[in-house]
Amino acid sequence: MQLDNYVLLSPEAINLDEANRVKLQAVINREPLALIEYWAVDPDYDGKVFRSVWQDYRGNTDNDGDPLRVVTKAVLTLPAKPGARRVCVRVVDVFGFEAEVVVSVEAA
Repeated sequence: MQLDNYVLLSPEAINLDEANRVKLQAVINREPLALIEYWAVDPDYDGKVFRSVWQDYRGNTDNDGDPLRVVTKAVLTLPAKPGARRVCVRVVDVFGFEAEVVVSVEAA
């Protein structure tokens, strides 16, 4: 599982002066994943209850040595399961906005 991009859907909703808005836009353009505060993975999402089995958050240095950023790749070892898995990834950014993606993954 790897994060490739993050899109801040409503940057205009954030109360910033013009100078800080320009700085935010520069981060969005250069390194959008730097806006992520926390992300988690539920590899068997049932569509109702999110059960995180893996997570990383800003300040956690167990997954890497950088306290200012989250890792962008998670490797999960799961027991075999017939059919496809519904994998849900939830992200919270530094402004508190949440995003979620659900994908179906077939066993290799």
